[in-house]
Amino acid sequence: MMGREFVQLQSVPAGNVFGIRGIAGAILKSGTLASDAQICPNLAAIHTETFPIVRVAIEPINPQDMDKLARGLELLNQADACVQVVSQTTGEHVLVTAGELHLERCLKDLRERFAQCEIHVSEPIVPFREGIVRQSAQPGVVLGEVGSSGRLLAIISKASGKSVDADDSRAKPEDLPRGEIHTATANGQVTLSILVEPLPEKTIKFMTRHARDIKRVVNLASSQRRHRLNAAAEALDEMDVIAGSVDVDSDDEAKTTKPSRLSELGPWLNTRMQETFNKAKGWEPLRVERIMNDGLRVLGPRQVGPNMLIYSTQVLEQSGRTSSSWYKQREHNGRGASSAATPYLSGDESDSEDTPTLESVRTAHTARDFEESINTGFQLAMQSGPLCFEPVVGVAVTIKNIVFNPEASTSSDAARSASSASSLSGQVITAVRDAIWTGLLHWSPRLHLAMYTCDIQATSEVLGKVYGVINRRHGRILSEEMREGTPYFIIKASIPIVESFGFADEIRKRSSGAAVPLLIFRGFESLNVDPFW
Repeated sequence: MMGREFVQLQSVPAGNVFGIRGIAGAILKSGTLASDAQICPNLAAIHTETFPIVRVAIEPINPQDMDKLARGLELLNQADACVQVVSQTTGEHVLVTAGELHLERCLKDLRERFAQCEIHVSEPIVPFREGIVRQSAQPGVVLGEVGSSGRLLAIISKASGKSVDADDSRAKPEDLPRGEIHTATANGQVTLSILVEPLPEKTIKFMTRHARDIKRVVNLASSQRRHRLNAAAEALDEMDVIAGSVDVDSDDEAKTTKPSRLSELGPWLNTRMQETFNKAKGWEPLRVERIMNDGLRVLGPRQVGPNMLIYSTQVLEQSGRTSSSWYKQREHNGRGASSAATPYLSGDESDSEDTPTLESVRTAHTARDFEESINTGFQLAMQSGPLCFEPVVGVAVTIKNIVFNPEASTSSDAARSASSASSLSGQVITAVRDAIWTGLLHWSPRLHLAMYTCDIQATSEVLGKVYGVINRRHGRILSEEMREGTPYFIIKASIPIVESFGFADEIRKRSSGAAVPLLIFRGFESLNVDPFW
């Protein structure tokens, strides 16, 4: 609060701005205070057109001021609704802001008001995204190299669109679909068949737009599992009834109105997501229906991203029951793994606690035993793509088949077999991640740039100079119209955020102050250029 003095009051009439003491730590950026929380809706949601996208690493020049910097970042995070402060596991402090001007203002406040110490700031970093398209790759072009643990995969495009494994002299069969990979673990015990393909554009936009709703549904499922394991699931059902007051009964209304009850949000998202596949190339209606009903196991990265992990009917049948999907609560698999982090295939949950014998180790593995590892490999591949290790968007990964070959193991006793079984999980994770990366490079990969929408008001005399600045920054004009009754033109353009540093100063200098841009984050846009051509 800023003013000449503070006046203590017992009550404040409506329409005034005032401060309240004593709620520090209870509310971070926004909140709703109510005498009865059950009847008062949450009014704290702040919807802004800005989004924190530019990040820098911050450290004090004097190491003794580290505590001051940490406290200053905490105060800045509370004071600014659009800023994000991230503390890395390495101890590095990262500040995420909406743009260049917002970054300058935050650093000024941090130095002069909140931390009151000199700080060193790294160069700004703008994130990218990675994706794939169905466009044919150029023949004979080396698309990339992927591998780990000494295993190299050189992906070379051919006229037929097929690829070759550099570690295997045998060429892949010509009848394999594009993006399908057959891989095995290092010890040869597990063989997987994985299909990677791009999602429809409508599906990607829907999942990106409803990322917060998807996160709420995933958190609800995780919360329900924890309550069930603690024998306290009844409390969650009561909270669910209080959370919303609108029941959506008709199908037509469900298609147009998002339900307010959290328990109905998952089915609504699943239905709407299925509708986005209509008339999409390579996605037949029957296949889409099966995927959305049973095959879709988890989203990624971080279980909320615009990517899908799908299990084929053959893999689902290996685990028994198939009545579970990404938004439904799943049973604990009984093997000590965290069911809150990973959905499991349904099936028999009985498991022996005794020391495994050689024969039991050889016969105990089924498809559901590898789902934790498959999901982890999928999340790792989606979090860091093969091009520049940036998050992947718009990819569907289908696990078509899983084969376990215990005879590939050369263990001579039960103890060595048990040890091999414990290390098999890591090998499956690596195999799945590398296979997905290879499948991505089978398609035509694309980088997605973070983009600004640029609104500029300028006169006709400086239009040419404005267009010149935008073209030099690799931007493009979206629209141009003249405001009636004035000599001003309203120009709407898009410009990559990575090219926007110094853009406002340059356009003011070129136009002698006659044009001032307004930059708003608009999302990520695919750069239609083959990075390997």
